[in-house]
Amino acid sequence: MKGTPQSLWLSAANRATGWWMGTATAMMRRQQRAALAEMTKAATGVKPKRARKPRRRPATRP
Repeated sequence: MKGTPQSLWLSAANRATGWWMGTATAMMRRQQRAALAEMTKAATGVKPKRARKPRRRPATRP
């Protein structure tokens, strides 16, 4: 097995931190989107529609 124990430990800690940060960020974005939709609905009486994601173009080969 390569690497020092400290390096292995730091790699595992960094991976776990990245996962938690991603999860927390996703949760925060969901809450912000829900709050914005609720405020928009209260102001206009209409629930906003979700924006469509643009389709990916197939890669062209030279």
